[in-house]
Amino acid sequence: MSLERQRILWVVLFCLMILTAIIVPFTPLMRDLTKFYGAFLFWSIFGLVVIVCLGFITAKWRDDDER
Repeated sequence: MSLERQRILWVVLFCLMILTAIIVPFTPLMRDLTKFYGAFLFWSIFGLVVIVCLGFITAKWRDDDER
């Protein structure tokens, strides 16, 4: 996969994650929760997904001099 296609893939993935972070808390799925457990679980999983994605992206960063 070319670098340009990878960039587009990551941009789309992060846009989807941002939309998920905005939409999910306000859907009836989480709006009717009386306890904070559901929200805590969602944000914990969301945070882990973002951290893993950022790890994949930064693992391939290299300076041009190191090649």
